[in-house]
Amino acid sequence: MGQTRKVLLIGANGFGKQHLNELIRQQDEGVLELAAVSDLRLSEEAAAVVGERGIRFYTDYREMLAKEKDASFVVISTPIQLHARMGIEAMEAGYHVLLEKPPAAVIQDAQRIADMAKKCGKLCAVNFFTPSRRALSMLTGIASSGEIGEVKAIKGISLLHRSASYFTRTPWAGKLSVQGVTVLDGTFHNPAAHLFYSMINISERLSEQAGRSGNLTSVTAELYRANPIESDDTSCVRLVTEGGLSLHLYITVCARQGQTQPQRIRLEGSEGAVEWSYDNKVTLWKGADSVVYDCHDENFMAMRYRNLIDVMGGREQKLDVSIESAIRFTVAANGAFESSGVVHSIPQMHTRSDMNQGKSALYVEGIEQTLLAAFREGKLLSELGDVPWAKRTESFGLSGYSSFPQRFNLGQKASTQ
Repeated sequence: MGQTRKVLLIGANGFGKQHLNELIRQQDEGVLELAAVSDLRLSEEAAAVVGERGIRFYTDYREMLAKEKDASFVVISTPIQLHARMGIEAMEAGYHVLLEKPPAAVIQDAQRIADMAKKCGKLCAVNFFTPSRRALSMLTGIASSGEIGEVKAIKGISLLHRSASYFTRTPWAGKLSVQGVTVLDGTFHNPAAHLFYSMINISERLSEQAGRSGNLTSVTAELYRANPIESDDTSCVRLVTEGGLSLHLYITVCARQGQTQPQRIRLEGSEGAVEWSYDNKVTLWKGADSVVYDCHDENFMAMRYRNLIDVMGGREQKLDVSIESAIRFTVAANGAFESSGVVHSIPQMHTRSDMNQGKSALYVEGIEQTLLAAFREGKLLSELGDVPWAKRTESFGLSGYSSFPQRFNLGQKASTQ
């Protein structure tokens, strides 16, 4: 691995706890050294770990960036609306960056991050969970070999359950904006962001292998909410590429507990299909026959750290998830909001309250079967014909798209529906 790289962490609460724990594990393995942590406050558990390890703690991240000059890169795990500012400041201060997903709420901020990385000559990786390298190689290898015929569609589905407390865990949860700053904290921008990014990334790899353009040309999206939030908790999205490939995403956090299924991506060809699930298993279907391959690798967070360190050291040529690659995700996500225009409310008559382990939650009646039917047929919910609350939307062009309008106030618009 060469020299041990010193690392800084901004944000040790929320998902930042997982970064803190993984950085400690990587330090124990001699991969890196966690030199300092910055947050407004630390939990009792985090404070104990930081104190016992002699890790320096700052309440001001700018002070940490100014004083810890022997560190190589900064991990940023903070609210979405802070990513661009903190990532840019870290690179200006001389550090490489590993940025928690999504890279930014709006395309213009994601582009600012990429521009600053280029200007400063710094690497900016994004912490999207993706299929393992073995799984990606197998998926794209099977698809490009012609074994399942011509691939026409890539489909992703995620049936999740979130309690009401999920939307009150932070001031920005479920919000479209916070204090005038765009956040867009919805299904495909947060819990299913990994799935959405991976679908786009796989489509680009297949297009490149086939010698076709993988540029996204249009998106049609239907965004819905059952919970009393601004953003979406149930959505379907269709993307189309210049090469004619279509991508279909189906996601809800309003599934009933016990009826959820693993998030998965399916590549459908004219003669078969191949599918990846979150346990890094790849299943190949041809006719009535199927075979399952275990493509498990080390956990993705550890791989992101090691990949960044290896690219810095010249042992690898490219980042697994670069800011340039992640920008395409932001274009698609912003375009989905543009297409839907508003976040449509699901009438209360179609929702039910549930209790699980003492926590209340809303679920949408029959949402699992509805999304699975749409997934199988490659349709939007409004195209199924039997979803009474579904609303047809307009396709939105993505060619040359570079700015999400800050004037959008989708929460206010949706409340009048």
